[in-house]
Amino acid sequence: MAETKTGAILFANGGINMGIGLIMPITTLYIHQNLHESLVTAGAVLMGFSLAMTVGNILAGWWFDHAQPRQVLFAGNILTVFALLALTIWPAWPIFALLEILYGLGLGILNAAMNGYIAYHQRVNANIFNQGYWIASVGMGIATASSGFLFRQGIRWVFGGAALLFAVTFAVIMRAFQNIDRAPAPSERQRGPIDRRLLGSLAAIAGMLIIIWIGYEQWNSNVSVLMLHHGISVEKYSLLFTVNTVEIILLQPIANRLIAPSFVHDKVKVIAGSILFGLSYLIIVGAADYWRFVLGIIVVTLGEILALTAAPSLINRYATDRNRGMLQSLTSLSGSLGRAIGPLAGGALITAVNYNWTFLILFLAHLVGVAAMLTVRPPDHQQGAKE
Repeated sequence: MAETKTGAILFANGGINMGIGLIMPITTLYIHQNLHESLVTAGAVLMGFSLAMTVGNILAGWWFDHAQPRQVLFAGNILTVFALLALTIWPAWPIFALLEILYGLGLGILNAAMNGYIAYHQRVNANIFNQGYWIASVGMGIATASSGFLFRQGIRWVFGGAALLFAVTFAVIMRAFQNIDRAPAPSERQRGPIDRRLLGSLAAIAGMLIIIWIGYEQWNSNVSVLMLHHGISVEKYSLLFTVNTVEIILLQPIANRLIAPSFVHDKVKVIAGSILFGLSYLIIVGAADYWRFVLGIIVVTLGEILALTAAPSLINRYATDRNRGMLQSLTSLSGSLGRAIGPLAGGALITAVNYNWTFLILFLAHLVGVAAMLTVRPPDHQQGAKE
């Protein structure tokens, strides 16, 4: 088969993340301010969106391994564009909530299938996960900055703009993406027994990702409330994510050059990044001054550059051509679960204890995840994993 060009894959991945970046920052604001529903209702819609993404991740992982990946990408893209066009036409309650959940399902299928396709391409480009994450971050940053401007023009501009981005992505996938030739499925005799230690390694990586995303969601939700409580403006809170994007754009290419892809390096990057995520919550324990939050987001971003770029590559080292989609969907699935649990768990902890204890608990949770990561062992050559 002809290999799909890396540029087309990165462009499509960037388009998907730009579409996400346009929608997510204004969802809670629109539900609460324009549709006049409570913040609890807005949170429930976002949880429904994240859970639908989780279902889409699981469905795409199985489907990817049993059909041509282009079919899965087509299905997820068509469903996503349909939901966004419907939201553009009918952005009213309660159909908004149902369409947002449908959008989450389509996005879950599309995102997991794209991760699986990138995983196949790692065989010819060892750095593609790092490149994909960098492009996704740039796209997300541009879209997040644009969403506020489009929202001021009207909500239909936001949904219509996202639909256009996904439509362009669909055109790129149709035109540039090639089918994948898989190795023949092994017989039961060739397959051999499943190594439970490898399953434990995969569970440790997925668990670490869930912990990371539960914590990361506090920066997207509850940290803003804390900053406002201390008299720090919404504009200064938004600036934190500008710092985040600029840091990724500047530092991730340097990290890619300094650290060559390998199993050991990927594992160390996930562990080091997870420790940095945990330390960021210690930095903002008792914080009232803006500089503490800026320092916290700088440390978070360093953790993101290390852990969130290495985890998909690490998981892919356990994959064969018969299960690459399902294993790679673990990355998307873990992120979706963390995003779904994060705001609710953080809010419950803050209500039960306080912000400081919540941040300390998050720090300890990251240490537990790191301890589990230390047990992760290399994949067995007989399973066809790439060292």
